[in-house]
Amino acid sequence: MDNSEAIDALIELGLSTYEARVFTALIELGEGTAREVAKTSDVPRSQVYTTTKELQSRGFISVQQANPQVFQPISLSEVESQLSREFASKRDTAFDRLKTLERQTAPAAEQSEDVWTITGTPAIIGRASQLIDEAETRVIYGAKSLEQPDAELLSTVRSCCSRDVSVHLLQDSDQEISDQWRENECVSVVSIPPQQAKGDHAVRLLLVDSDSFLLSVRSNRTAPEIAIWSANTTFAEAFSQLLTSSLPVTE
Repeated sequence: MDNSEAIDALIELGLSTYEARVFTALIELGEGTAREVAKTSDVPRSQVYTTTKELQSRGFISVQQANPQVFQPISLSEVESQLSREFASKRDTAFDRLKTLERQTAPAAEQSEDVWTITGTPAIIGRASQLIDEAETRVIYGAKSLEQPDAELLSTVRSCCSRDVSVHLLQDSDQEISDQWRENECVSVVSIPPQQAKGDHAVRLLLVDSDSFLLSVRSNRTAPEIAIWSANTTFAEAFSQLLTSSLPVTE
């Protein structure tokens, strides 16, 4: 039987190559001496002793003090739980440190006047959803298509209603809008005069409060969607005010 997939998977979960081979061999054998494990695992016998000590310290096997010693794996459910705990601990440590770094760099980021570029619809929708989630008073949103709203975007818009944030949907004269938008009490539809309709290349426009925006375009039908955005900056505030002043949206 080929155990390579199981061995590779254990290595990806953090075991060394020898640990993965020895543990897999013990699962196959049920229990075994160093000689038997070495034969099954293709690990040198001298390394089996060192490796089993490591597995024992991790709580993956038990050792019968006989002559010769006999090694036995613990239940797979317990090993799975142990690996889950190790993964969770490493994950928590990593993200705790990342959050510390984020807090340390946040003030500088808030003071920057950067305008960012994003490529790809999923990433753009993710950024748009984050900007909407940070809205305090008003969201203005228009898109080339409003017939089949993205689930993530729609969910974020719905959350605006619970925060008393008004949402204005921009509608071209002949544009269809899904009822999924209209069923939210904080959402209103604003008709755009033909002379202000979105151009052929525009995909979506988002204005949040008075100091955040996202604008995306696509050069042709097969090209990726590309967006620029900025939040909490002087540039974003000026750009948002300029766009808002040309739209038939009232407070």
